[in-house]
Amino acid sequence: MKFVKMLSFALITLMMSSFALAGVNLKNGNFYISYTDIVVPGGGKKLEITRTYNSKATEIGWFGFGWGSEFESRLEVSADGSVIVHEHGIGAKTRFTPKTAIDPIVTSTKIVTEMKKKTALSEKAASELIQKLAANAELRHTYAMNFGIQATVAPGSVLYSHDLGPQTLNVTKEGYRRDHSDGRQDFYNSAGQMVKIADKSGYFVGFTYKNGQLESLKDSQAKQIFFSWYPDGLVKEIWSSGEKKATYKYQDEDLVSSKDVGDNTYDYVFDKSHNLTEIRYADKTKLSISYDPQTFFVSEVGDRNGENTKYKYGANPKNPEDHYWTIVTKPGFDGKPVANRYEYEIKTKPDGAQYTYRILTEINGIKTDTIYNDNSLPVKIARGNHVTNFEYNQNGLLSKKNSTKGDFVNIEYDDVLNKIKKVVNNEGTTQFEYDPKGNLVKASNNAGKIVFLIYDSKGKISKMVDQESATQKRVLAFKYNALGKPVEIEMEKIGKINVAYDNYGEIKKVESSAGHKMALQVTQAFQNLLSIVKPAGVNLNI
Repeated sequence: MKFVKMLSFALITLMMSSFALAGVNLKNGNFYISYTDIVVPGGGKKLEITRTYNSKATEIGWFGFGWGSEFESRLEVSADGSVIVHEHGIGAKTRFTPKTAIDPIVTSTKIVTEMKKKTALSEKAASELIQKLAANAELRHTYAMNFGIQATVAPGSVLYSHDLGPQTLNVTKEGYRRDHSDGRQDFYNSAGQMVKIADKSGYFVGFTYKNGQLESLKDSQAKQIFFSWYPDGLVKEIWSSGEKKATYKYQDEDLVSSKDVGDNTYDYVFDKSHNLTEIRYADKTKLSISYDPQTFFVSEVGDRNGENTKYKYGANPKNPEDHYWTIVTKPGFDGKPVANRYEYEIKTKPDGAQYTYRILTEINGIKTDTIYNDNSLPVKIARGNHVTNFEYNQNGLLSKKNSTKGDFVNIEYDDVLNKIKKVVNNEGTTQFEYDPKGNLVKASNNAGKIVFLIYDSKGKISKMVDQESATQKRVLAFKYNALGKPVEIEMEKIGKINVAYDNYGEIKKVESSAGHKMALQVTQAFQNLLSIVKPAGVNLNI
């Protein structure tokens, strides 16, 4: 057993499992919860459908009012020449803009002029509306969509966003290509529908539509998920191979019942405003959610164990729309109520887009004050008596960090890949090299530690050379099963580890002729690798 525990550290980066999340967004009082209804394993990549409910959502997704999923993401061209990506269909909005500044007054005037053709507006009302639209990019986009006003973005154009890290949106003859900072690419057709997702290793998921509805998903490893629909455009069933299906039932556009391919059933209760108020589970437990009747902010959540968490909201009377806070109260370890406070200040960019300028939290009596720039990146964090400052390069990537504690970090990036190539901090210097796909191939530090990595065609590590000095070297080779899980780890001159899995992908048996010595060597090699790559935030796709 000790041998298996030692090996588990080494294998932790080899095995990733997904899990659902639930909670309350303290900034806007939104309740969210996610369920994964189907997972198709194989080839080291999972093709899965996870749906998320957001109580603040005001649209109907594939799974009913307030529900969205990754593959529902779509985009729209706004009247000011920006492009809005609706994440997960009904979720957050990511705004892409050109390098040249957008003139919000010109666009707002265009919208109001079009409105006056259909609606009677006095000159005073029109002037006030122009100013209101110019100061709020999201409101401007909503009005533009309602009145069918769109700009034309020419093929070859490139737009930019820092809402979710540095990203670009390239306009092509076929539609649009969104480039994420981690190498992922999303493709949309000219109608704004997502048609393909690809990662840097060459893995992709393709979409097939029929009569405007998604008929199937198929990835580059031949895994597929199929969809059937009700006449009103809501998902009826999802399946892959075999007889198991995920099924859904609705009432008045609200999802009232679901069953996943593992036969787990959930019943949902909504109020007349489409707010999810209760989730009932097969074991007779339930999760309950209460809302403020005016704002529909979450006021209380009762979990399945009977513990209740309460949410109270306040605002600065001089600026209630842009300066507000949330107080969260729940039982402490001794049963007595504990209250934590979360405060937010919002600012507006010249083009009317908003961003969070400041977050002040008081948790267990400790205050943390964070200031952000207009790319939503922290520039100053004050906690207690200490302050940490941050600087960024032109791509929005962290370049310098220093603290009154004496800590500092300076970071340089590869000009093509935008990945970290050099880190200098209190502990010394670490350097990194990558292949053209962006995979880390070498990491070294000034202490003499060096790690070389070789990848297979699927982007998984096939060999690792761990060198601590000119004479100390470990060479590990990896083999994987059809699901992409490691089944053999061989260390040169030491021996092999063979790993067997059960039907659920969990480790069932670990065997090695070299026993304890082999496990120790593998663990040390991985510890060395992680100690070097940790400063770079490298994601090890092993």
